[in-house]
Amino acid sequence: MYRLLNRSLAVSLLVQCFVLQTCFGADNLRLRPGISFVHDLDKGFPILADHLDDMKIESGKINLIFFAASGDLNSNRQSRRIVDLYKKYKDQIKFIIVDVDHPSGADTKQLIKAYYQGYIPQQVVIDKQGRTFWTHLGESDGIAAQLEKCLQ
Repeated sequence: MYRLLNRSLAVSLLVQCFVLQTCFGADNLRLRPGISFVHDLDKGFPILADHLDDMKIESGKINLIFFAASGDLNSNRQSRRIVDLYKKYKDQIKFIIVDVDHPSGADTKQLIKAYYQGYIPQQVVIDKQGRTFWTHLGESDGIAAQLEKCLQ
């Protein structure tokens, strides 16, 4: 009985560790109230979300990395598109949101080093095999088309 209980506890702990390490990605994306779509005003980072600190590429799933900054008109406008894409694809794609002005943690710095090309906003689509499928510097209305191609 003691061995069985010990084994059950061990299995439970392993499952919890696995679940805790599962990649959530940014969740519940929404625009920060008061950001401007016509002026470079710094009202803070344009996207608010849960799990913004999850910066790990999730293998076996498409990942969209969005590099942006506070107080940047182009980042603000592209953020609106990213939030709209999140609403449509949140169950199929992991969204990773990176504030290039305030990188926090080793995972964020690693993403910046690996993918960021020094221009904001920037979008990177990583396919299920972990390869870069598409990168775009600046604003783009074409992300949905690229996500659809990557999902096929």
